[in-house]
Amino acid sequence: MVKRVLWILLAIAVAVAGAWGYGELVRRENDSGQPLRLLAIAEEQSLAVSFSRRGRLTTRVPEEGETIAAGQEVARIEEPGLTEDATDIERQISQVQARDAMRLQEIEKLKAQSASVQADERRYAKLVSEGVAPAAMQESLQHQLEAIAADIRAHEKEQGQLEAEREALAVRLDKVRHFEKEGVLASPAGGVVLTRHHRQGEWVEPGQPIVTLQIAEPYLRVEVPEERLSAFVVGRNVTVWPQARPDARFQAKVVSIKPRSEFATRKNWGLQSRDLQTFSVRLQPLNGAVVSGQAFVVEAGLPPPKA
Repeated sequence: MVKRVLWILLAIAVAVAGAWGYGELVRRENDSGQPLRLLAIAEEQSLAVSFSRRGRLTTRVPEEGETIAAGQEVARIEEPGLTEDATDIERQISQVQARDAMRLQEIEKLKAQSASVQADERRYAKLVSEGVAPAAMQESLQHQLEAIAADIRAHEKEQGQLEAEREALAVRLDKVRHFEKEGVLASPAGGVVLTRHHRQGEWVEPGQPIVTLQIAEPYLRVEVPEERLSAFVVGRNVTVWPQARPDARFQAKVVSIKPRSEFATRKNWGLQSRDLQTFSVRLQPLNGAVVSGQAFVVEAGLPPPKA
């Protein structure tokens, strides 16, 4: 009898504990709308600048802390023989252009010669018709006209060949110029050098960063569980302070909110059966000093300050 009573009491205790645990879980996962504090990490907005081909650095690389403007030259790599190749190709293009100019001059001379021979041929044709001059002279002039016409056609056909040579040389020159351009590294954006990865004289491979730029001030990133997401509203300010200095408080603006993962560490065992998500909230510091990697405390869910 005593054992039966003990078992009944134990079952009642287990039921009470389960009910209390379920209620506590629901209370935790339901959005209470109360203020909360979370940990945020300052992340840098950086840009790695690199070459698209290999080579040896021939110029000085900016040091850390130097300011780089957008489009400013950061470094150069050597490419032996590129300048000589470009000069040689330009010389060949000039030769082709000179040959084309000579061809046009020859055509003009042949046309002038043809006009003179045609005038003689017409004069002899009249004399032959009158019986004064022999017909052989007229035939000789006609043969000369045919030979001149053939020479003109041959020179005109050379135009296509010269144009093909000039286009081929122009393509080669464009490639050389492109290689020369790839040898000059220009910054795609302005910023401050965070890290210098290589020095002058070192060999670099394609894609290896030469410098890393900080293109904007660091921002704060905080991971927010879905059940407390209502404390963060895009465009609204939250209170932030360094984890080691609670007295240095400042405001930060909620810039964006996006899902971070498709699951959370616990389920909502209430009406919804899906896993709760974790959201990544990005904050823009408004009036405080932020260093990349620094930890901050974010206090959200407080009523907005009165104007």
